[in-house]
Amino acid sequence: MASPLTVRNLALAPISLKAIERFEDPNSQQSMSSAFSFSSKINTTLAPSAPKLGEHAQTFNHQDLNIQLSPFESYTTGTQPFSTDRKSQSLSAASTNIRITIEVSGGERYRIDINPTYTHKSSQSFTPLTPNPSTTYAALYHPATPIPHLTIHNNHLHDLSNWMSGLPSNLPLSALSIPGTHNSHTYYRALPSVRCQVVSVKTQLENGIRFLDIRVQPAHATDTSKKDLYLVHGAFPVSLTGTKYLEPILKTCCEFLENHPGETILISLKREGVGNSTDGHLSQILEKHYITPNKGKWHIGTEIPYLKDVRGKLVLVRRYMLHESLRSSADNEGYGLDATEWPYNSTHAIHGPFCVQDFCEVLHPSSISQKLQYSNEHLVRAAECTVFIPGVNTDKRNPVPAGPMHLNFLSGSNFWRMDCWPDKIAKILNREAIQSIVRRVKRGDGSTGVVVMDCVGEGGDWDLVKIIVGMNMGILMRIKEETST
Repeated sequence: MASPLTVRNLALAPISLKAIERFEDPNSQQSMSSAFSFSSKINTTLAPSAPKLGEHAQTFNHQDLNIQLSPFESYTTGTQPFSTDRKSQSLSAASTNIRITIEVSGGERYRIDINPTYTHKSSQSFTPLTPNPSTTYAALYHPATPIPHLTIHNNHLHDLSNWMSGLPSNLPLSALSIPGTHNSHTYYRALPSVRCQVVSVKTQLENGIRFLDIRVQPAHATDTSKKDLYLVHGAFPVSLTGTKYLEPILKTCCEFLENHPGETILISLKREGVGNSTDGHLSQILEKHYITPNKGKWHIGTEIPYLKDVRGKLVLVRRYMLHESLRSSADNEGYGLDATEWPYNSTHAIHGPFCVQDFCEVLHPSSISQKLQYSNEHLVRAAECTVFIPGVNTDKRNPVPAGPMHLNFLSGSNFWRMDCWPDKIAKILNREAIQSIVRRVKRGDGSTGVVVMDCVGEGGDWDLVKIIVGMNMGILMRIKEETST
C-alpha cells in the first residue's frame, strides 16, 4: 500500500484529484530534506523544470481518480492499495515519489511531485499541463505525523501584503484566522534571550502579520508632555546599539495601511520596563501625542469590530489601565479592546472580548510539551467556534454580537536558560503548529483565531503565515453554504 498523504484544498474554487502515480524518486540517493523533487522554495516556472525527471520518473503505477474537493475539504491518498507487481515491490516507500494531477474549472490540469516520507516542510508551484493557464497554484508540504499534509493554494493569494482585502466586510475580526507576532519590536541586535523576532515590523506586515504585540516605557517618567516611549522587553532594552522608540513603528504601520487600505492591524500596547511611570501616565501620553492627533487612523471601540469598520486602521488592544481623566470619555467613546485583566501565564482564560492562551513560563525544556499541548487545545477551541455574521446567520441590521477573539501565543521562554530562549522554543512550536492547524475539526468555522508567534519569517520561511491565512477559507465556505440554502 502507498505511503499516505492528506491533500487539503485551500484554494478559492473546487478542484478535482484526477490521478495519482508512483515512480522512482530522482533524489533518492540525495538528501531527503525536501518533500518536493527539485526545490524547497516556490518555483514559479510554468514549464517542467528538470530534464532528469524523464530519466528517473518512469511511472510504474497509475491510479485514476475523480475526487472532488470543495474549498477547505481534504482527501487522504494511500487508503487504496496499488498493484503489487514485482517492479512495485522492488522499491521502498522512501525511494518512491507520488505525482498528483489536479483539474480545475474549464478542464485545466496541473501536477506536482512529492515524496511523503521526506522530513522537512517545503513549498513549490504546481506545473500546469494546459497551455496558457488562467491561474497558478502552489502547494505547501508539511511532514505531519502520522500522515503528512499537502495544502493547495492559489498562487496569487500568496501576496500576503493584501490578504484581508478580499475578505467580506461583514466579518467580525473574531471570525478571522490572523497571524501575529509576540514582542514584534524585538528584531534589533540584542541579547538572544530578549530577541523574539528576526525581521522588521515592515517586513512582518508585508508578509501577512496583522497582530503586533508592542511593549513600551515612557522615557520621561511622569512628564506626560513628552511623547517619547522607548521599546522594551520586560526589564530589558530591545537593542544593544541604542534606544529604540515606538513612534517609528507606528509610522511604519500607518504608511503600510495607506498603501494597503483594505487591511487592518491589531496593535497591542503594554507598559513594561523599569521606571517611575504608571499605566495612567502611558495612557495620557498615547492619547495626547499619538491617538488624538491621528483619530482617523485608530479604532478605539470596546467591542470586536467588523472588518468594514477598521479597514485602513489600527485597532487598539489595550493592555494598560486608563488615567482617571480618560475613564469618563471612555464610557462614551470606548477606549480600545480591553485586555487589562488577562491572567498572567494563562493556559485558557476568557476576559472581555478575548479568549487567551498565553502560558509563557517555559522554565525547562521538559515544559515545551506542555506549552504545545495548551497551544493545540486553544487551536481546537478557536476552530470549533461558529461566529455570528450579519446577513448570514444573524440579523443584518441587529446582529448578535460577535463572540470573543481567540488569542493563541505560541511564545514562551526562560531568560536564564539558553535552551529555553525564544528562538529555541519557536523552532518547535512553529513547526508543530502547522501540523495542528491543517487537521480540520468536525464542527465550527475552522478559524485559528489570532496565532501569535516568535521568530516568524526566519530564512524567508513564511509557510506558517500562509497556512494561517489559508484557513480563512473555512469561514468563506460557511458563508457560501449558508447563503446558498
